[in-house]
Amino acid sequence: MAEKNIEDFKEEKNCIYRNETYSARDNGAVLRYSKETGRKRQIDDIWTFGKLDDKGFLRIGGKKINRIVATAFLGSPENEQYVVFHKNYNSQDNHAQNLAWVIKFEFKILQPNIQSQLRMITGKKIEEILSDVSIFRTIDAPNLIWMKDVTQEAADKCLEKYIDLKFSTKDEIESINWNSVENRKQIKNLNIYLHLSLTPNAVVEGNMIPSYFPCCPQEINDNPLQIYYKNLKEENVYYMNSKYKVLILERALWNDKIILKCESADGEKAIKPWSVSTIRFENGMYIHSLYKTCFQKESADKYFTVLQGKEWTGGDVFDDFC
Repeated sequence: MAEKNIEDFKEEKNCIYRNETYSARDNGAVLRYSKETGRKRQIDDIWTFGKLDDKGFLRIGGKKINRIVATAFLGSPENEQYVVFHKNYNSQDNHAQNLAWVIKFEFKILQPNIQSQLRMITGKKIEEILSDVSIFRTIDAPNLIWMKDVTQEAADKCLEKYIDLKFSTKDEIESINWNSVENRKQIKNLNIYLHLSLTPNAVVEGNMIPSYFPCCPQEINDNPLQIYYKNLKEENVYYMNSKYKVLILERALWNDKIILKCESADGEKAIKPWSVSTIRFENGMYIHSLYKTCFQKESADKYFTVLQGKEWTGGDVFDDFC
């Protein structure tokens, strides 16, 4: 993962969180002030992005960085039931603009796997479901039983939050049932090796766990790859599913396709932490292809370079022999 510059920020704000005083920057860095009485602690009065815990969150002194930054820039939540939602689904990206306070029900609805399951069970869009909570009463999936107790008032607030976080205007709400018969026929006619993803406009070439591509454009214009390329910023989530979350390290646009070098959110704990993928646009769809998964980062560097038509001068790499 590329190292972030702690001094690269535009705005800094102060807050009090759980009886501690902090300064927070819009780049996700925080500073905890030493107390007037008592011994100065080791991490007091030092700017830091935090230390990664075993759940994938960054912390300082046991406190989540995301809650401190959100408190500084968004204000304190109404109560402790509120959690922080990361708009790009990267739990380590604590830039202020990437954070939002949501209640736990809203947080669950905003998860791609829950949205996909609800669509599959009900055959309805999320907006339709939230507009009529009686639909929740018909759901018998064990992991969704809790939804039967959701009130219409809570669902209405969730719908507003869903629109605000996922779409630029209320008129641009998702309008495609991507699992329709027509879409399946279109994909079958295009390529028998293409499969639906959990995101409209995004399909996958080859076998893959059903995945969500959060950066995939929902509106297609005259320059579809350029629009997608702009969304694929470093450290954003490329795709995520029930088992994996993959983050973007580098990107390139070459010869009518996007080339990505990525890293597992699990870092080097993953068996093959690095990968290289391509995205092309055909017949109104973004086609996502995995080129290679790698044991070593140097291997991903090589394949990322070669796919751009450039010369690789580093010789053989470990994954050439795997």
